[in-house]
Amino acid sequence: MRPVLSATLLFTLTALTLILLRPLMPVDETRYMAAAWEMRIGGSPWVPHLNGALYGHKPPLLFWLINLVWALDGIAEFPARLIGPTFAAASVALTGLLARRLWPNQPARAGGAALILAVSPVWLLFGSATMFDAMLTCATLLSMLALWSAAQRPRRAAWAALGAAVAFGVYAKGPVILLHVLPAALAMPVWAGAARPSGRVWATGLGLALLVALLLVGLWLVPALILGGADYRTEVLWRQSGGRMVASFAHQKPWWFFLALLPLMIWPFGWTWSGFAALRPRRLLADRGTQLVALWAGGALAAFSLISGKQAHYLLPEMPALALLMAGGLPTRKWRRRDLWLALPLLAALAGFGAAATGLIPAPRKLDDPLPLWSLVLGSACLLVGIVGFLRLRSAPVALAALPLALMIGLHLALSPLLFARYDMTALGQAVSPFDRPGIAVTDGTYHAQLNFAGRLRNPVARLAGPEAVAAWRQAHPDGLLLDRAGLAIPGMIPVAALPYRGGTYSLYRSEEVAP
Repeated sequence: MRPVLSATLLFTLTALTLILLRPLMPVDETRYMAAAWEMRIGGSPWVPHLNGALYGHKPPLLFWLINLVWALDGIAEFPARLIGPTFAAASVALTGLLARRLWPNQPARAGGAALILAVSPVWLLFGSATMFDAMLTCATLLSMLALWSAAQRPRRAAWAALGAAVAFGVYAKGPVILLHVLPAALAMPVWAGAARPSGRVWATGLGLALLVALLLVGLWLVPALILGGADYRTEVLWRQSGGRMVASFAHQKPWWFFLALLPLMIWPFGWTWSGFAALRPRRLLADRGTQLVALWAGGALAAFSLISGKQAHYLLPEMPALALLMAGGLPTRKWRRRDLWLALPLLAALAGFGAAATGLIPAPRKLDDPLPLWSLVLGSACLLVGIVGFLRLRSAPVALAALPLALMIGLHLALSPLLFARYDMTALGQAVSPFDRPGIAVTDGTYHAQLNFAGRLRNPVARLAGPEAVAAWRQAHPDGLLLDRAGLAIPGMIPVAALPYRGGTYSLYRSEEVAP
């Protein structure tokens, strides 16, 4: 298992580097940190809240873990940001373990699968973030391990372990875990082969797993539904589950969205002939282990393609499945200059850095040139090191892995000044924090509590729509602070500061009577 441990360590070090090179990103990471902060300052541990309102979008496990870290080490941002990467690193190790269980006669496949996952750009990006998907991936891998064990020896313990893993997934991100696990579980009679349990044993085992999952989830869900009231019950039981599947109210994308993302998800190993050949339909039926993994990946891809709401990270739990399949076709030959087309994303990034340095890209100019020459040089140097490593390293898989590692670190090195200048909420949080008691309001209707943790706010931020609401709030909060992104004149108030935020600026207004 040494190659698996090496891949896990490689991912861990790379994820730590990426965390240090970018701030807590709005709106997702800042929103989840704000929900955990609100739980910390007196909110219900059973029913999450965000900006003073019920937050039924996600279960509480991530918020519980953040608060556990804060209870041990004090309230700080960096330790809380390690929770997601910890589960992502565990998923790399579990991918290697699953490969050992599925193909015991192919020991090299475990290390290969772990390496492919550890250096995937999609995995590095979302696995290093403060989000729910790495936890969900961990739960999915544990479910697959339990399913394989149940197929080998249909014991009650294996089915109970499946139920516990599904419950873990529900605590991580909700009932969406079923879309990742059910296709493989329902198709067990297909992929289990001669060792498959009888229909009665299989149905009884699935029933036991469901019962265990319901009992474990009920420990939180029943008190939460009682304490949260009718609105929370509607949000959790319908809007965030069935509502998203039938007619998504956010992130609507065409059915082919994930198919278009597949080339990025399998780069670079899936771009090689051997890696791509491992994904051919005939190879997917080669043995029971490959059939299980193919049904896992294909079932989730089909299910999420039919659902209207789609985001790139929704298929993160299928990244280990792709890695397991591609590990069946690891490259063996040394790479040459004619293979540089595999480094196309790095070459495109180099061209982009050059255009930014010469001012050919208009966006940095509009943002007061937040990309200094030194960051572009560092990013370019990292990309070139990756290309040289690709051509010089002797081990073909390791040489290929140098490309995505260099791309991710190079992009973060080059863009780090921009990310901290326009996406870091620290300065805005410090600016609004003194006005927590007098009152803070925003005219941005899409405010997602991105300032609540950065400013350690204990009171909700009011969201105002229209001049009448602004005038009424100003009269009720004469010493308050108003944030506006439109840059329009606000009667009775004058701007006292302006701070960058993403692609625009937040102007800070106070009443004319009290403004300095």
